[in-house]
Amino acid sequence: MNLKYCLSTVAIVAAGTLVSIAPASADAGTKYVALGDSYAAGVGISTILDKTCSRSDRNYAHLFAAARGYSLTDVTCGGATTDSVTSTQLSAVTADTNLVTLGVGGNDIGFTGIVKDCVTAGTLGTGSGTGSAVFQNLGTGIASGSAEALLGCKNKYDASMPTRLSQVSAKVAKLVSDIKTRAPQARVVLVGYPHILPDNAALCAGRQPVLPADVDWARDTVVGGLNTMLRSQAGTEYFSTYEIYNGHDVCEAIPDRWVNGTSVDNGEGAQFHPNQYGHAATAQKMAATL
Repeated sequence: MNLKYCLSTVAIVAAGTLVSIAPASADAGTKYVALGDSYAAGVGISTILDKTCSRSDRNYAHLFAAARGYSLTDVTCGGATTDSVTSTQLSAVTADTNLVTLGVGGNDIGFTGIVKDCVTAGTLGTGSGTGSAVFQNLGTGIASGSAEALLGCKNKYDASMPTRLSQVSAKVAKLVSDIKTRAPQARVVLVGYPHILPDNAALCAGRQPVLPADVDWARDTVVGGLNTMLRSQAGTEYFSTYEIYNGHDVCEAIPDRWVNGTSVDNGEGAQFHPNQYGHAATAQKMAATL
């Protein structure tokens, strides 16, 4: 889907503050392709352009393209892996593509299952029931009440994370190589994952049903591991979204959250995904720095 934007200013109301994204340049001749998963697609944020992918017209790619006056082809899709990007999205990149952003890797390492188990352990650990009740949008199949769940998601996944990250690193490297083959002159930017969980795990008490040890592990090993893997890819640029979300993670007070927790309490979006304020802030930084 090709969408051309030539807007002089994009104004986004984010967390009660008017954020203006002024264009660094207005170049409708720049062809920009956005690839990636649900964190890039803006799942659950109206207006949804593609129901199958839950792709929003207010994700960071659309807002960034509008600010710059770029011609955008956005094929990001909720649930995408490196394999599905290759099979269903890569064809959008052509020889005359100038810029490609790629946000992928979370689904390859099983991020959805990890978060489900972290929530299950947290709800069991606090005696508040099962994780499935508060995590309806990510499916079923949680072994509620199991001894493994009570030990937390760190216990279940920690040993396998180095292998998972190594495997997805090789796939991302191959995908980047394929992008460059299709568009030799394109600027390729890997987009990292946001600061989903706080530096101080105690902030989650009473706000998100996650065990403190799992908060620290998921933040540093899962999200941190993904970002380190993406940052280390040779021959590409890395755009960090992590710092943008400082003070806006899932355990902040509701008005300050730019990423949703077990429920969507501020703005729109999906559980454990950025809301429109996070996407607006990401687009603003992109417009200022890319």
